[in-house]
Amino acid sequence: MSSHQKTFDDTRLKVFEWLNNTRYAASSLEPLIGGQANFTYHAKLLTPLEDGTTEVVVKHGEPFMARHPTNEITTHRCCVEAECLMELNSAETYLDQLGGANCTARTPRCFYYDDDTKTQIHEYLPNTVDLKTYIQNHFSWPTPKNLELPCRNIGKTLAEYISKFHLASGPMVQSPRKSFTALRSNEQMQSLKHMINYDWLLQRIDQFPDTLSDARDVFYQVKLQALLESNDKPIHGDFCPQNILLADAPLDSQTDISLFVVDWENGQLGVENLDHGEMIGELYALWLSQKMDAALWLVQGYSDGLGPRPTDVVWRLAVQVGVHLLSFGTFGGTPAQAEDVARHGRDIIVNAWKKNRSWFGENELACLFTRVEE
Repeated sequence: MSSHQKTFDDTRLKVFEWLNNTRYAASSLEPLIGGQANFTYHAKLLTPLEDGTTEVVVKHGEPFMARHPTNEITTHRCCVEAECLMELNSAETYLDQLGGANCTARTPRCFYYDDDTKTQIHEYLPNTVDLKTYIQNHFSWPTPKNLELPCRNIGKTLAEYISKFHLASGPMVQSPRKSFTALRSNEQMQSLKHMINYDWLLQRIDQFPDTLSDARDVFYQVKLQALLESNDKPIHGDFCPQNILLADAPLDSQTDISLFVVDWENGQLGVENLDHGEMIGELYALWLSQKMDAALWLVQGYSDGLGPRPTDVVWRLAVQVGVHLLSFGTFGGTPAQAEDVARHGRDIIVNAWKKNRSWFGENELACLFTRVEE
Protein backbone atom coordinates (compact mmCIF):
# COMPACT_ATOMS: atom_id res chain seq x y z
CA MET A 1 0.00 0.00 0.00
CA SER A 2 1.35 3.43 -0.94
CA SER A 3 1.83 6.09 1.73
CA HIS A 4 -0.75 8.22 -0.10
CA GLN A 5 -3.36 5.45 0.08
CA LYS A 6 -2.57 4.79 3.75
CA THR A 7 -3.09 8.50 4.54
CA PHE A 8 -6.38 8.38 2.65
CA ASP A 9 -7.58 5.24 4.49
CA ASP A 10 -6.41 6.40 7.94
CA THR A 11 -8.14 9.76 7.54
CA ARG A 12 -11.40 8.14 6.45
CA LEU A 13 -11.34 5.83 9.49
CA LYS A 14 -10.59 8.75 11.82
CA VAL A 15 -13.47 10.82 10.42
CA PHE A 16 -15.85 7.84 10.56
CA GLU A 17 -15.02 7.20 14.22
CA TRP A 18 -15.46 10.88 15.10
CA LEU A 19 -18.74 11.04 13.19
CA ASN A 20 -20.20 8.09 15.09
CA ASN A 21 -19.75 9.96 18.37
CA THR A 22 -21.92 12.82 17.15
CA ARG A 23 -25.51 13.49 16.18
CA TYR A 24 -24.43 12.60 12.64
CA ALA A 25 -23.50 8.95 13.24
CA ALA A 26 -23.48 7.16 9.89
CA SER A 27 -23.90 3.67 8.49
CA SER A 28 -21.51 4.43 5.64
CA LEU A 29 -18.90 7.01 4.66
CA GLU A 30 -17.93 6.95 1.00
CA PRO A 31 -15.32 9.25 -0.61
CA LEU A 32 -16.59 11.81 -3.11
CA ILE A 33 -14.68 12.61 -6.28
CA GLY A 34 -13.35 16.13 -6.80
CA GLY A 35 -11.36 18.72 -4.92
CA GLN A 36 -7.68 18.88 -4.09
CA ALA A 37 -7.39 20.19 -0.54
CA ASN A 38 -10.00 18.36 1.54
CA PHE A 39 -11.23 14.88 2.35
CA THR A 40 -14.89 14.87 1.30
CA TYR A 41 -17.38 12.06 1.91
CA HIS A 42 -21.00 11.09 1.39
CA ALA A 43 -22.52 9.83 4.66
CA LYS A 44 -25.79 7.95 5.19
CA LEU A 45 -27.09 8.79 8.65
CA LEU A 46 -28.21 6.15 11.12
CA THR A 47 -30.92 8.50 12.38
CA PRO A 48 -32.60 11.18 10.23
CA LEU A 49 -32.23 14.79 11.29
CA GLU A 50 -35.22 16.76 12.55
CA ASP A 51 -35.98 17.99 9.02
CA GLY A 52 -35.91 14.45 7.61
CA THR A 53 -32.38 14.63 6.18
CA THR A 54 -30.88 11.14 5.80
CA GLU A 55 -27.72 11.90 3.79
CA VAL A 56 -25.05 14.55 4.27
CA VAL A 57 -21.64 15.60 2.96
CA VAL A 58 -18.75 15.40 5.42
CA LYS A 59 -15.85 17.73 4.60
CA HIS A 60 -12.67 17.29 6.61
CA GLY A 61 -9.45 19.30 6.50
CA GLU A 62 -5.89 18.41 7.42
CA PRO A 63 -2.78 20.65 7.42
CA PHE A 64 -1.89 19.17 4.03
CA MET A 65 -3.67 18.70 0.72
CA ALA A 66 -5.79 15.56 0.46
CA ARG A 67 -4.66 14.81 -3.10
CA HIS A 68 -1.07 15.89 -2.49
CA PRO A 69 -0.20 15.02 1.14
CA THR A 70 3.33 16.37 0.88
CA ASN A 71 1.96 19.88 0.25
CA GLU A 72 1.19 21.75 3.45
CA ILE A 73 -1.85 24.04 3.68
CA THR A 74 -3.43 25.98 6.52
CA THR A 75 -6.45 24.48 8.28
CA HIS A 76 -7.74 28.00 8.87
CA ARG A 77 -9.46 27.52 5.52
CA CYS A 78 -11.91 25.15 7.23
CA CYS A 79 -12.95 27.83 9.73
CA VAL A 80 -13.40 30.35 6.91
CA GLU A 81 -15.66 28.09 4.88
CA ALA A 82 -17.82 27.03 7.83
CA GLU A 83 -18.17 30.65 8.89
CA CYS A 84 -19.22 31.78 5.42
CA LEU A 85 -21.73 28.97 4.96
CA MET A 86 -23.33 29.55 8.35
CA GLU A 87 -23.55 33.30 7.79
CA LEU A 88 -25.09 32.74 4.36
CA ASN A 89 -27.43 29.87 5.26
CA SER A 90 -30.51 32.06 4.84
CA ALA A 91 -29.22 34.25 2.00
CA GLU A 92 -30.22 33.61 -1.58
CA THR A 93 -30.71 35.48 -4.83
CA TYR A 94 -33.91 34.86 -6.76
CA LEU A 95 -34.34 36.01 -10.37
CA ASP A 96 -38.00 36.02 -11.39
CA GLN A 97 -38.21 35.79 -15.16
CA LEU A 98 -41.70 36.42 -16.53
CA GLY A 99 -42.60 33.86 -19.16
CA GLY A 100 -39.46 31.82 -18.57
CA ALA A 101 -37.37 29.89 -16.11
CA ASN A 102 -36.76 31.40 -12.68
CA CYS A 103 -33.27 31.10 -11.22
CA THR A 104 -32.11 30.88 -7.60
CA ALA A 105 -28.59 30.95 -6.15
CA ARG A 106 -27.61 30.00 -2.60
CA THR A 107 -25.02 28.06 -0.61
CA PRO A 108 -25.49 24.48 0.55
CA ARG A 109 -26.64 24.38 4.15
CA CYS A 110 -23.96 23.83 6.77
CA PHE A 111 -25.50 21.79 9.59
CA TYR A 112 -22.49 21.68 11.88
CA TYR A 113 -18.79 22.50 12.22
CA ASP A 114 -16.31 21.04 14.69
CA ASP A 115 -13.26 23.27 14.94
CA ASP A 116 -11.20 20.75 16.89
CA THR A 117 -11.28 18.21 14.07
CA LYS A 118 -11.79 20.74 11.22
CA THR A 119 -14.86 18.82 10.05
CA GLN A 120 -17.98 20.26 8.46
CA ILE A 121 -21.39 18.64 7.88
CA HIS A 122 -23.05 19.95 4.72
CA GLU A 123 -26.29 19.49 2.87
CA TYR A 124 -26.03 16.67 0.32
CA LEU A 125 -26.86 17.67 -3.25
CA PRO A 126 -27.39 14.49 -5.28
CA ASN A 127 -27.35 14.42 -9.08
CA THR A 128 -25.58 17.74 -9.43
CA VAL A 129 -22.58 18.75 -11.50
CA ASP A 130 -20.38 21.84 -11.66
CA LEU A 131 -21.27 24.52 -14.18
CA LYS A 132 -18.14 24.09 -16.31
CA THR A 133 -18.76 20.37 -16.71
CA TYR A 134 -22.42 21.09 -17.34
CA ILE A 135 -21.60 23.44 -20.21
CA GLN A 136 -19.24 20.91 -21.76
CA ASN A 137 -21.67 17.99 -21.40
CA HIS A 138 -25.06 19.56 -22.09
CA PHE A 139 -24.48 22.24 -24.74
CA SER A 140 -23.68 21.67 -28.37
CA TRP A 141 -22.37 24.04 -31.00
CA PRO A 142 -24.29 25.96 -32.08
CA THR A 143 -26.34 26.12 -28.88
CA PRO A 144 -30.13 26.16 -29.56
CA LYS A 145 -31.41 29.73 -29.47
CA ASN A 146 -34.20 28.88 -27.01
CA LEU A 147 -31.53 28.31 -24.34
CA GLU A 148 -30.13 31.83 -24.58
CA LEU A 149 -32.49 33.29 -21.96
CA PRO A 150 -31.89 30.54 -19.37
CA CYS A 151 -28.13 30.89 -19.88
CA ARG A 152 -28.27 34.64 -19.48
CA ASN A 153 -30.39 34.20 -16.36
CA ILE A 154 -27.80 31.86 -14.83
CA GLY A 155 -25.07 34.41 -15.46
CA LYS A 156 -27.15 37.30 -14.17
CA THR A 157 -28.19 35.43 -11.01
CA LEU A 158 -24.59 34.53 -10.18
CA ALA A 159 -23.44 38.14 -10.61
CA GLU A 160 -26.25 39.47 -8.44
CA TYR A 161 -25.59 36.86 -5.76
CA ILE A 162 -21.86 37.46 -5.39
CA SER A 163 -22.30 41.25 -5.66
CA LYS A 164 -24.72 41.15 -2.72
CA PHE A 165 -22.12 39.19 -0.77
CA HIS A 166 -19.46 41.79 -1.58
CA LEU A 167 -21.69 44.67 -0.57
CA ALA A 168 -24.01 43.41 2.17
CA SER A 169 -21.26 41.81 4.24
CA GLY A 170 -18.86 44.72 3.88
CA PRO A 171 -19.85 46.46 7.13
CA MET A 172 -19.77 43.10 8.92
CA VAL A 173 -16.10 42.45 8.31
CA GLN A 174 -15.05 45.94 9.29
CA SER A 175 -16.18 45.52 12.89
CA PRO A 176 -14.39 43.04 15.17
CA ARG A 177 -17.62 42.59 17.12
CA LYS A 178 -19.50 41.25 14.14
CA SER A 179 -19.27 38.30 11.80
CA PHE A 180 -16.75 37.00 9.24
CA THR A 181 -13.87 37.22 11.68
CA ALA A 182 -12.18 34.12 10.22
CA LEU A 183 -12.50 35.47 6.67
CA ARG A 184 -10.99 38.78 7.75
CA SER A 185 -7.87 37.03 9.06
CA ASN A 186 -7.29 34.75 6.05
CA GLU A 187 -3.97 36.39 5.13
CA GLN A 188 -2.39 33.20 3.76
CA MET A 189 -5.09 32.88 1.12
CA GLN A 190 -4.72 36.59 0.31
CA SER A 191 -1.04 36.05 -0.44
CA LEU A 192 -1.80 32.95 -2.48
CA LYS A 193 -4.47 34.78 -4.48
CA HIS A 194 -2.03 37.55 -5.39
CA MET A 195 0.70 35.10 -6.35
CA ILE A 196 -1.40 32.92 -8.64
CA ASN A 197 -2.80 35.96 -10.41
CA TYR A 198 0.00 38.50 -10.75
CA ASP A 199 3.20 36.52 -10.22
CA TRP A 200 1.93 33.89 -12.62
CA LEU A 201 1.04 36.67 -15.06
CA LEU A 202 4.69 37.76 -15.15
CA GLN A 203 5.86 34.16 -15.48
CA ARG A 204 3.85 33.83 -18.69
CA ILE A 205 6.20 36.33 -20.35
CA ASP A 206 9.03 33.78 -20.20
CA GLN A 207 6.64 31.02 -21.26
CA PHE A 208 5.42 32.91 -24.35
CA PRO A 209 8.19 35.45 -25.08
CA ASP A 210 7.29 36.02 -28.73
CA THR A 211 3.70 36.88 -27.81
CA LEU A 212 4.07 38.66 -24.49
CA SER A 213 7.45 40.43 -24.32
CA ASP A 214 6.12 43.69 -25.74
CA ALA A 215 3.50 43.80 -22.99
CA ARG A 216 6.02 43.39 -20.15
CA ASP A 217 5.80 47.00 -18.94
CA VAL A 218 2.00 46.91 -18.84
CA PHE A 219 2.00 43.62 -16.93
CA TYR A 220 4.35 45.05 -14.29
CA GLN A 221 2.10 48.09 -13.91
CA VAL A 222 -0.90 45.79 -13.45
CA LYS A 223 0.91 43.90 -10.69
CA LEU A 224 1.92 47.16 -8.98
CA GLN A 225 -1.66 48.43 -9.14
CA ALA A 226 -2.85 45.20 -7.50
CA LEU A 227 -0.35 45.63 -4.67
CA LEU A 228 -1.61 49.17 -3.99
CA GLU A 229 -5.32 48.36 -4.10
CA SER A 230 -7.37 48.49 -0.92
CA ASN A 231 -8.28 44.89 -0.06
CA ASP A 232 -11.30 45.65 2.08
CA LYS A 233 -14.20 43.74 0.49
CA PRO A 234 -15.17 40.19 1.45
CA ILE A 235 -14.74 37.97 -1.61
CA HIS A 236 -15.31 34.29 -2.31
CA GLY A 237 -11.73 33.91 -3.51
CA ASP A 238 -12.39 31.12 -6.03
CA PHE A 239 -15.60 32.19 -7.73
CA CYS A 240 -15.64 30.17 -10.93
CA PRO A 241 -17.94 27.79 -12.86
CA GLN A 242 -16.23 24.81 -11.20
CA ASN A 243 -17.61 25.99 -7.83
CA ILE A 244 -21.21 26.37 -8.99
CA LEU A 245 -23.39 23.26 -8.82
CA LEU A 246 -26.68 22.64 -10.63
CA ALA A 247 -28.86 19.68 -11.52
CA ASP A 248 -27.25 17.33 -14.05
CA ALA A 249 -30.26 17.43 -16.37
CA PRO A 250 -30.98 19.11 -19.72
CA LEU A 251 -31.84 22.80 -19.53
CA ASP A 252 -34.95 24.22 -21.14
CA SER A 253 -36.60 27.62 -21.32
CA GLN A 254 -39.27 26.87 -18.69
CA THR A 255 -37.70 24.73 -15.95
CA ASP A 256 -36.64 26.63 -12.82
CA ILE A 257 -32.90 26.55 -12.09
CA SER A 258 -31.23 26.16 -8.69
CA LEU A 259 -27.57 27.14 -8.37
CA PHE A 260 -25.38 26.26 -5.39
CA VAL A 261 -22.24 28.26 -4.63
CA VAL A 262 -19.67 25.98 -2.96
CA ASP A 263 -16.04 25.89 -1.74
CA TRP A 264 -15.80 29.06 0.35
CA GLU A 265 -12.51 28.18 2.04
CA ASN A 266 -10.63 30.81 0.03
CA GLY A 267 -12.90 33.55 1.38
CA GLN A 268 -10.85 36.64 2.23
CA LEU A 269 -10.73 40.40 2.15
CA GLY A 270 -9.86 41.46 -1.36
CA VAL A 271 -10.98 43.28 -4.49
CA GLU A 272 -14.38 42.25 -5.82
CA ASN A 273 -13.08 42.16 -9.40
CA LEU A 274 -10.99 39.13 -8.43
CA ASP A 275 -14.27 37.20 -8.15
CA HIS A 276 -15.84 38.76 -11.25
CA GLY A 277 -12.70 38.44 -13.35
CA GLU A 278 -12.29 34.78 -12.47
CA MET A 279 -15.88 33.87 -13.37
CA ILE A 280 -15.90 35.81 -16.63
CA GLY A 281 -12.36 34.69 -17.49
CA GLU A 282 -13.24 31.01 -17.06
CA LEU A 283 -16.40 31.34 -19.15
CA TYR A 284 -14.58 33.30 -21.85
CA ALA A 285 -11.86 30.62 -21.94
CA LEU A 286 -14.60 28.07 -22.67
CA TRP A 287 -15.83 30.29 -25.48
CA LEU A 288 -12.33 30.55 -26.94
CA SER A 289 -11.62 26.83 -26.76
CA GLN A 290 -14.99 25.42 -27.79
CA LYS A 291 -16.91 28.35 -29.29
CA MET A 292 -20.02 27.43 -27.31
CA ASP A 293 -22.69 30.11 -27.51
CA ALA A 294 -23.84 29.13 -24.02
CA ALA A 295 -20.55 30.28 -22.47
CA LEU A 296 -20.83 33.67 -24.16
CA TRP A 297 -24.49 34.05 -23.14
CA LEU A 298 -23.47 33.36 -19.54
CA VAL A 299 -20.82 36.11 -19.78
CA GLN A 300 -23.39 38.52 -21.19
CA GLY A 301 -25.89 37.68 -18.46
CA TYR A 302 -23.21 38.02 -15.79
CA SER A 303 -22.20 41.44 -17.12
CA ASP A 304 -25.83 42.54 -16.98
CA GLY A 305 -26.16 41.25 -13.42
CA LEU A 306 -23.28 43.44 -12.28
CA GLY A 307 -25.50 46.46 -12.86
CA PRO A 308 -24.40 50.04 -13.58
CA ARG A 309 -20.73 50.59 -12.75
CA PRO A 310 -18.30 53.51 -13.07
CA THR A 311 -16.00 53.46 -16.08
CA ASP A 312 -12.82 52.96 -14.04
CA VAL A 313 -14.36 49.94 -12.29
CA VAL A 314 -15.24 48.34 -15.63
CA TRP A 315 -11.74 48.94 -16.97
CA ARG A 316 -10.28 47.27 -13.87
CA LEU A 317 -12.63 44.32 -14.37
CA ALA A 318 -11.55 43.99 -18.01
CA VAL A 319 -7.90 43.93 -16.93
CA GLN A 320 -8.68 41.17 -14.43
CA VAL A 321 -10.43 39.05 -17.06
CA GLY A 322 -7.23 39.17 -19.12
CA VAL A 323 -5.08 38.41 -16.07
CA HIS A 324 -7.13 35.32 -15.28
CA LEU A 325 -7.06 34.19 -18.88
CA LEU A 326 -3.27 34.41 -18.99
CA SER A 327 -2.57 33.01 -15.54
CA PHE A 328 -4.97 30.07 -15.71
CA GLY A 329 -6.23 29.65 -19.29
CA THR A 330 -2.88 28.67 -20.79
CA PHE A 331 -2.83 25.24 -19.12
CA GLY A 332 -3.82 22.27 -21.24
CA GLY A 333 -4.45 22.03 -24.95
CA THR A 334 -1.77 22.09 -27.60
CA PRO A 335 1.13 24.58 -27.51
CA ALA A 336 -0.55 26.49 -30.35
CA GLN A 337 -3.84 26.68 -28.42
CA ALA A 338 -2.06 27.90 -25.28
CA GLU A 339 -0.26 30.55 -27.33
CA ASP A 340 -3.59 31.69 -28.79
CA VAL A 341 -5.09 32.05 -25.30
CA ALA A 342 -2.00 34.01 -24.23
CA ARG A 343 -2.48 36.34 -27.20
CA HIS A 344 -6.12 36.95 -26.28
CA GLY A 345 -5.21 37.59 -22.65
CA ARG A 346 -2.48 40.02 -23.69
CA ASP A 347 -4.82 41.94 -25.98
CA ILE A 348 -7.49 42.22 -23.28
CA ILE A 349 -5.04 43.47 -20.64
CA VAL A 350 -3.22 45.94 -22.88
CA ASN A 351 -6.38 47.42 -24.40
CA ALA A 352 -8.10 47.64 -21.01
CA TRP A 353 -5.03 49.28 -19.46
CA LYS A 354 -4.93 51.81 -22.31
CA LYS A 355 -8.73 52.25 -22.11
CA ASN A 356 -9.16 51.43 -25.79
CA ARG A 357 -12.95 51.39 -26.00
CA SER A 358 -13.04 50.92 -29.78
CA TRP A 359 -11.11 47.64 -29.47
CA PHE A 360 -13.63 46.27 -26.99
CA GLY A 361 -16.49 47.44 -29.21
CA GLU A 362 -15.41 44.85 -31.78
CA ASN A 363 -14.78 42.08 -29.20
CA GLU A 364 -17.08 39.51 -27.54
CA LEU A 365 -16.37 41.31 -24.24
CA ALA A 366 -18.15 44.46 -25.41
CA CYS A 367 -20.91 43.35 -23.03
CA LEU A 368 -18.76 44.51 -20.10
CA PHE A 369 -19.49 48.10 -21.13
CA THR A 370 -23.22 47.92 -21.81
CA ARG A 371 -24.13 49.33 -18.37
CA VAL A 372 -21.15 51.58 -17.79
CA GLU A 373 -21.74 54.90 -16.03
CA GLU A 374 -19.95 57.56 -18.08
